[in-house]
Amino acid sequence: MINSAPFTASDLREIAGDAASHLPSDLSTVGVSTDSRTLVPGNVFVALQGERFDGHDHVQKAIDGGASLCVVSNAFFNASDPLLREHLLPTSSPLQMLGSFAWYHRRRFHIPVVAIAGAAGKTSTKELTAHLLSQAMHVLKTQANYNNQVGTPLTLLQLTAEHECAVIEIGTNEPGEIEVLCAMVQPTHGLITNIGKEHLEKLIDLDGVEKEETALFDYLHDHDGLAFVNMDDERLHAYAVPGASRLALRRVITFALDTPADIHPQVAYDAELHPTMHMMHGEFTFRAPMHTHGIAGARNAVSAIAIAWSLHLTADEVRAGLTSYQPPVAHGYARMSVERIGSLIVLNDCYNANPESMHLALATLQRYPADRRFAVLGDMRELGATAFDEHMAVLTEAIEVSDLVVAIGDEFRRAVEAIDSEHVFWVNTHEGCAEIVQENAGIDTVVLVKGSRGMTMERVIEHLRGT
Repeated sequence: MINSAPFTASDLREIAGDAASHLPSDLSTVGVSTDSRTLVPGNVFVALQGERFDGHDHVQKAIDGGASLCVVSNAFFNASDPLLREHLLPTSSPLQMLGSFAWYHRRRFHIPVVAIAGAAGKTSTKELTAHLLSQAMHVLKTQANYNNQVGTPLTLLQLTAEHECAVIEIGTNEPGEIEVLCAMVQPTHGLITNIGKEHLEKLIDLDGVEKEETALFDYLHDHDGLAFVNMDDERLHAYAVPGASRLALRRVITFALDTPADIHPQVAYDAELHPTMHMMHGEFTFRAPMHTHGIAGARNAVSAIAIAWSLHLTADEVRAGLTSYQPPVAHGYARMSVERIGSLIVLNDCYNANPESMHLALATLQRYPADRRFAVLGDMRELGATAFDEHMAVLTEAIEVSDLVVAIGDEFRRAVEAIDSEHVFWVNTHEGCAEIVQENAGIDTVVLVKGSRGMTMERVIEHLRGT
């Protein structure tokens, strides 16, 4: 992600302290990069390290390409030629220094910054929210799902004087990450989509997930920010009730589809489960048919409506945003995209999966009008010790709402072996999943295909297409 965030020698000393004391006083940089291949002359190059790469291997290439400064580890700096050191900024963690650059740049802007967290639906909610807000202002948003300690700072560094608002998605897979990202993003507004079973290898259980995700609410409480509370979520709704949770939020807007709330639209679905949002709230009243599909689409919409209302968009602006929003075109995997393949209606929800998103997808399958409903499900990853129980729960629900279930993956294999049902098949290939669907499908059959990203469930759809 190319940016042009400027930093002077004075800025660098404020960001890095004594580590920057050796840098030339007339040094100035423009833009921060983590990729020597796309580096622009004048950039700061940050030498990140990963399991399969080390940016320090490309420091010389970055300098030769015109980098004004390279952020490197203390060990690399100490081992470097003294003549090279005036081009280097040492640190114990280049990743944390990248965050510090973003933190410093973010402080230059006094605009609404909306942080979106949660177990499921973050990216779709972020996309829809940014689209609604763009009806009235110039919005910076997180690209794709670059919501971690690399993607988030690179997004913040793209802030310019043209931006009137930012919508930043923040994600986690271990304790403490939301707190780190909040300190960097410095949100003025924050929404948690839900609390669900995600990344349980490190977050352990729902209590761990709640503690991690609600670090966003902690930040908003401490900095007089505005929190959006999902009253349909059994754990989150307590944060809007004084004395019901560990935290007494100061500023709150509630939203829900099924529970009384500040923003509480009615939803109707057409034959293909496109939601129409009916909002009645004084002058903030409208009817907006949407192009998204299913229950998840409606939940994303009520979240986005609440944020738009708080930022004083008009009913006409919100209606225009909801009706014009087009879900991303599916290129293989997708988030609840509907595709017709011969006589089949395929619900392509292959982007990712955890227990919460599986539940929503199966609820959408159950409501989709068809003579027969099939579920093709791949393993959910990163569930730790809870994996067997969670796969059993999803499989049991799938049997209840489907005429046929096809499962793939080691975790689902164990669950299938523990359930006696003639309507459940386990296979070890994507092609095998497609063959069972084709052998059993009738004229009016809808097929849900979903699994974690690592299961590449879009390959099932490719076989259904014959590609």
